[in-house]
Amino acid sequence: MKTKLLLTVMITSLFLLYGCSNNEDSVQESEALSKSSSNSGGSSEIHRKYPKEQKEVLETFGAIATSITNGAGKGCDSDFMNQLISYHYYGDKFVEFNNGLVYDSDGNEINERTLFGEDIEEDGVIQFAAMPGTLKVAVYFGNVANLTFISDFKLKLKAYPGQIIPVNNLITLLFVKTEDGWKMVHEHHSPVVVVGNGDSDEPVVVGPCAPSSDRLNNQSYPDEEQEVFDTFVAIATSITLGAGHGYDGEHMDELISFHAYGPKFVEFNNGLVYDSAGNEHNERQLFGEDLEIGGVKYFNAAPGTLKVAVYYGNVANLTFVSDFILIPKGNNGEAIRVNNLITLLFVKVKGDWKMVHEHHSLYKGDEIPYPVLP
Repeated sequence: MKTKLLLTVMITSLFLLYGCSNNEDSVQESEALSKSSSNSGGSSEIHRKYPKEQKEVLETFGAIATSITNGAGKGCDSDFMNQLISYHYYGDKFVEFNNGLVYDSDGNEINERTLFGEDIEEDGVIQFAAMPGTLKVAVYFGNVANLTFISDFKLKLKAYPGQIIPVNNLITLLFVKTEDGWKMVHEHHSPVVVVGNGDSDEPVVVGPCAPSSDRLNNQSYPDEEQEVFDTFVAIATSITLGAGHGYDGEHMDELISFHAYGPKFVEFNNGLVYDSAGNEHNERQLFGEDLEIGGVKYFNAAPGTLKVAVYYGNVANLTFVSDFILIPKGNNGEAIRVNNLITLLFVKVKGDWKMVHEHHSLYKGDEIPYPVLP
């Protein structure tokens, strides 16, 4: 019978070269000028291109693709799977958001060895590509790179013999430059439903495989972590005070000021892709117009989920499971609860932390206890 397979690929690989040579412009900026189109803090870093580093990241991406393609179905512990895992920088800062769930270093390694080494048929990677025009590599300060794209994968899974499963996901991969090359420190994959034929409503999972890699002690930046956390609190305050007070309210202007818009900016949200102008419109519309006045009753991270990972003192990745309680207009005063997986990437611009990427997807994990409201 017809079944639905929830399949989110745990890592990305081979991409189509066309549409990627000018990857800074691969997601087109809106022709409409946003109200804060110059909101880059006056920093050339927001617009600066790093062609050498971009090339290095794309070459690393291609090597990841080769490891996955050659190792498909050849076991958890094959040389190809070991090579794949070597492109990760595992440690206490590593976070993966995938298929609505949260994973640490061990969880990510188990996912990747199991999916690519065991769950896929041998030589079952038919196509690992990015949708044309969606691949983008944004490099900051020459040592941190954010790679974003929409996947166009075609896989053969052991659970569905004889079928080719298409996988189209929104994917964020954050890389840092180390002495051993570019390594992944964060992954965010938005969920997708793939239709297949089978005898059950759940895919067969082989494994899982066991993690084997050493874990690293990441350098700590306590002062910068506190600065990013304080910025996050300021963002929450702007949203709370500006709720329902209009698209162009002063608190919405303040909210937008925490962004560094430009050609590198990408937002993935609710399965869609937005540029700088799209992001600004979304935030002004949602918080300024769509909510009741005072319609933010609670705006926080679920307990134990907020993590701030700072790299080289000038790039920070903030990840958490949201716990928002909002009152939208036209809902008879009834509140809705929003539990999402959220990635916010910040860069330090003239002493201030600004957002350069957002990725929001639905949380599907264990129920979060209802917060005690003030």
